[in-house]
Amino acid sequence: MFYKTSEFQEWRSIFWKATCYETGQICYKSKEASKDQVLLIRRGTLLVQVLNQKRKKVNTEILVEGELLNIEALLDDSSDLKILPFIQYQVMALTPVTIYEVEKEFLLSHLYVEPRKYHHLFEGSIMQLLYLSFSNFLSLEPPLLKVAWALFRIISKVGEVADHDAELIFIPSFVTQMFIAQLSNSGIARSNEAIKELSEMGIVVNWKPKCRLIHLGQLTQYLKQEISG
Repeated sequence: MFYKTSEFQEWRSIFWKATCYETGQICYKSKEASKDQVLLIRRGTLLVQVLNQKRKKVNTEILVEGELLNIEALLDDSSDLKILPFIQYQVMALTPVTIYEVEKEFLLSHLYVEPRKYHHLFEGSIMQLLYLSFSNFLSLEPPLLKVAWALFRIISKVGEVADHDAELIFIPSFVTQMFIAQLSNSGIARSNEAIKELSEMGIVVNWKPKCRLIHLGQLTQYLKQEISG
């Protein structure tokens, strides 16, 4: 990770600074964004939230260490690509968070000189966009498949492997049924039904508030079967 190198650390206070947030704090609002800074997550877990038609916050994505809060900041000022003004979101800290506020020109100049050091930053962003795009692709599919894909996305970001079995993955307590309903773009009743069905299939091993356990092998096999045909 380039931000862990001594070279990057030497430029602290000149071209970047670290800002800390507590759980529940809003770390970023797109409508108040600075075009001159790139915000990189150094530590913690965050939620991307948007307002729905009823003006209620909906959780759409999880962000973790090494990812960008404001990927749109990488757009050049002279670019023909523009973010429409009605596309707004905010990012909230789910845990204590540290964010590196990096001057955009500093980051881009180093990227041009040593692109391989920064390649992983864009790999993460590409994977994030692919996962979101695939979620949209599944939007008209039955809730069972959408919930299964939402669980896979959650595991890939914040899943914790069980000590006794690498196929069993714990997911954190903030992943409630409402959260899954929002992430999968399903109604809460339908997502609850999907969780029950996934339990019967052996994919959801345990679904108690303090112990949510998923069998990754079974989940992956189901997704592969349903998506590949």
